Amino acid sequence: MPKGKKKGKYEHRRTELPYSSDEDAGIDLTNDNFSETSCQSDLKSNNDDTESELQEKFEEKVLETIDALSARSNAARAAALVALRSAFQRRYLTPMLTGQRLTLADHVTRALRRGKDGERRAAASLAPILALQIGEEGTEEFMSVVRPALLAAAMDKTASLESRTECCSALAILCYLLEEDLTEVIEVMKTFESIFSGSYLKGDGSVKVSGAAVEEGAFHAAAVDGWALLLAACTPERARQLLQQQEPSLARLADLLHAHAIEVRMAAGGAIAIAHELITEPDEEVSSWSVTAEELVVPRLEELARDSHKYHAKRDRKVQRATFRDIIKYFEEGEVPGLRVRVGGESVSCGSWSSRALYGALAASLGAGLTALLPHVALLRAALSLPPAATRLVPQQHLTKTQRHLQNNAACKARTVARNKNRDKRSAALAL
Repeated sequence: MPKGKKKGKYEHRRTELPYSSDEDAGIDLTNDNFSETSCQSDLKSNNDDTESELQEKFEEKVLETIDALSARSNAARAAALVALRSAFQRRYLTPMLTGQRLTLADHVTRALRRGKDGERRAAASLAPILALQIGEEGTEEFMSVVRPALLAAAMDKTASLESRTECCSALAILCYLLEEDLTEVIEVMKTFESIFSGSYLKGDGSVKVSGAAVEEGAFHAAAVDGWALLLAACTPERARQLLQQQEPSLARLADLLHAHAIEVRMAAGGAIAIAHELITEPDEEVSSWSVTAEELVVPRLEELARDSHKYHAKRDRKVQRATFRDIIKYFEEGEVPGLRVRVGGESVSCGSWSSRALYGALAASLGAGLTALLPHVALLRAALSLPPAATRLVPQQHLTKTQRHLQNNAACKARTVARNKNRDKRSAALAL
């Protein structure tokens, strides 16, 4: 090579011996992928260990939050209730709560009866998702102590309207899903009627526009929604009997369509649609209910569907018109606007006013917890007309950190010995 001439970029490769497949002739390649398989096994094992550790840490934090419910400060207890609801929305924790049922029910009841507004509102919002998390075995005892506390808090005039509204919503969900005694359900419905009766028309037919009627609009609307949801839980015969023998009658529900608060008007429209759906027979051409509805309800529904008063907010007018257009279409054509919602990996279809009201109430009450609980809670699946969940494999016994560490060390040692044997075979073959 001339002086000063550098080697080419790949010149060094020319001195290497050509590769021959004969070199591998005596090597056993049946375990050539052993290391790769071991890596995959290691990765899966690490993922399982990581998930198990995350679950264990999460449960430890939940237990710490439950302990914080006994704090002396009202603000600390309220914060613990809020944190607990957030935790229940993230994961299914029924196995962990087996020994905590009485403690949690006692804390929620005490907060509803003795807590201030913040604590009372947090306890009311926690009650529905907690009732589903503790499992079916503890729901009866939970309802026996929490339902009366919610009922008393909803009727407590010294409490704030926000906490009373939350109590009404929670009470409706709990009674719909868990209350088996029809007498108790009817008592709750009577309580709701006594609340929203404040939005009825006056004796002379004029609308109540006093401060209380305006301020309590959301509270009255929650009571109307709760009453309608519990009416949907009744059989058609029972619903017809309730509307004929006790308040509210169809005339009283029609009064609510004239209420000052837009929330009450829309809630009343949904309640009338649910009542009409339950009472009207599909093959019945004309009934006394239909005639009364045609005279009292339909004209007012048409007015609300075209409402353009400027003293209402633009968004409120838009929502009101859209809501009552759907209700008018149902009364005239018998068509319910379809609603299909994706919850986790499943699709929930709502083809009636009752199912739409139920899904709306569950979504508002449970939030993200609806997705976390739906695969596990049979009661929730039945309420949303979903088939039973597929049978799940029995989970392995929960190991402690020390047991997992020893198990991983033993598996690692076994893999190392296997690799060394395989490498010894390769070395011996290459030496030949």
